[in-house]
Amino acid sequence: MEKCSKKTITRFSKRIFKSTLITLAIFCLGQNLHAQEPDLLRFVYPAGINAGFSFGSYSVKDQYISQEKYTGTMPMINVGWARCHDKYVYHLSFEYGKSGDVSNNNVQTDITQFRLAQGFLYPLNNHSRNPEKISLYLGPTTEIFYCGNDPKIAVSGFDYTNSIAVMLSLGVSFNAIYPLSNKFQLESSLGITALSLGWRSVDSEEDDQAQTKLLTLVSGLNMPFDLGIRYKFYRRFSAGAGYQFQLTSITAWEPLISSSNSFFIGLNYNL
Repeated sequence: MEKCSKKTITRFSKRIFKSTLITLAIFCLGQNLHAQEPDLLRFVYPAGINAGFSFGSYSVKDQYISQEKYTGTMPMINVGWARCHDKYVYHLSFEYGKSGDVSNNNVQTDITQFRLAQGFLYPLNNHSRNPEKISLYLGPTTEIFYCGNDPKIAVSGFDYTNSIAVMLSLGVSFNAIYPLSNKFQLESSLGITALSLGWRSVDSEEDDQAQTKLLTLVSGLNMPFDLGIRYKFYRRFSAGAGYQFQLTSITAWEPLISSSNSFFIGLNYNL
């Protein structure tokens, strides 16, 4: 099991590495665009109210339920709020997804997942002196993550097959913003949980493990990543679209590993 989990984490880590290379390549391309258009206005951090929707593939391997991987699709909605201060940015976001279109052969399962996160971002460079260069932000985050897995399997008596995983985490968030013009900008973000208090479904009749454990980066990881482009179309309004990836790996109990690859769209009103 542990070898399988490590291989899976390694495979998804390679995806993140490839996405990072693509991000760097796009940023380098943006340098050439700036050489052709010197009078650019720096696009500020998209503070204010955000709302969006994403849809794409989803897979989960929950060994509390089965050794097999379940795959399908999952839609997600998200809302958020951010405010820029003189020396930092405060952000708050909520994501929710639910899908009954996840299955393995003829066995379907209902997946419910949400993430509530808040944190601070501090600028790593003085972009006011070079408004045409990339703006980098790094800061701490706290989040609550929930994943419920309810397979449609017939059981008898008082047996049940529900699987639940919850993490209350401390982590870090990294953001990068690169202006292409006074209307367009590239955006990318990466979040990593470092230390978590986890709660997991366990079978008390067959397993004497505690339901609550302290998780590290290795035993409890939640890692969202996105890369997209934003267009300012009217005064304080802007729209964004791009690619979103999320990996969750909880191995302190029976391993649960899930991932999603989605396309997202969103709107922002900068207060």
